[in-house]
Amino acid sequence: MGELNTTLHHLSLEQHLLAGIFLLGYGSAIGSMFSPTGRLRAALLALLAAVGFAGLTRPWEHGVLLVGCAIGGLAVFIVVAWMLSMLGAKRGLLRSTPAIGGPTDRWSGLRDASARAGQPATQATHRRRRRTRTV
Repeated sequence: MGELNTTLHHLSLEQHLLAGIFLLGYGSAIGSMFSPTGRLRAALLALLAAVGFAGLTRPWEHGVLLVGCAIGGLAVFIVVAWMLSMLGAKRGLLRSTPAIGGPTDRWSGLRDASARAGQPATQATHRRRRRTRTV
């Protein structure tokens, strides 16, 4: 572990950038924010960043170990978050919130008012654009 610690202290800016890209890509690949195609692209980006990171690390075995530790660390984080979520649901601490725009949405009136307030400004902009095109 001492050699791995030394490697960590000697990481360059490129390695930090590749590690960040890997973590963002990996998180996006296992999440549900993107479509399956987007998750595949994120996984490929994470894989390329991990290979680049390991390739720039001397010795490269330490780079592979660090990538593995990052994957393991994210897995532990996900398991702990899931366990806390289950514990909160079991004790009734979590309550279901209505969908945005649902009948009990308390912000819907505010959202509607802000949409109505923006309409005159949008219409005025369109009128100005039409006038400048005809001149």
